[in-house]
Amino acid sequence: MSGGSRLGAALTIGFLILLAFFGWRVFYYFSGIKSGALEAEDLSFLTDFTFSERAALSELPKGEWELVTTDDPSLGSSKAKVTIVEFADFGCPFSRQSSTVMRSLAGKYGDRLYYQYRDFPILELHPNAFKAAEAGECAHEQGKFWEMHDKLYQNQGDHSERELIRFAEQINLNVPGFEACLKSHRYKKEIEEDYAAGLAAGVQGTPTFFINGNRIPGSIPEKTLERLLKNLIEL
Repeated sequence: MSGGSRLGAALTIGFLILLAFFGWRVFYYFSGIKSGALEAEDLSFLTDFTFSERAALSELPKGEWELVTTDDPSLGSSKAKVTIVEFADFGCPFSRQSSTVMRSLAGKYGDRLYYQYRDFPILELHPNAFKAAEAGECAHEQGKFWEMHDKLYQNQGDHSERELIRFAEQINLNVPGFEACLKSHRYKKEIEEDYAAGLAAGVQGTPTFFINGNRIPGSIPEKTLERLLKNLIEL
């Protein structure tokens, strides 16, 4: 066998071993969610750990978390077998990645999935994150949270008040009402309550997901998440 052939064979074998290992990890991940025994440190293989995603995971609280609220924006049916609550930050690039994934999956699975979005603005990293969260709440007041959600993530470079008002115009909000809502800060307490609930549940960075009550920090690849959803839905 030539040197090139040997190298090709070695690479193929290595890839198959890696694929088998990844498949086993996905099965382990699914089994943990199914049983409720999953811990955050068991999921580190899924994420690229950086400061803006998470802090140290070694002492996070364990257990099932009931984090669905009656007033936060959601998609799908509250009676679905799979519930995903996400804590996210409109200024976080990793939350932006997950926003695309979740919008895609929510659209695809419809009432078979219940997805709720909660605010976790990290002002030390993203100074305009709280104002962006207020914009989301003010749009939610007019029934257009998801349109504003998409605008905020698609235009992450500038969340100044001027730009937020421009987004409101683009998604056909009642702009005077939106401006009045922003200036009143009437959703400040709501956002602070989301943040406090996240902290109490062990959220230390964004995005952080709770899949059927199990905390999973960091961005999850779409193919991996979809495979898990299919397994959980088919139980």
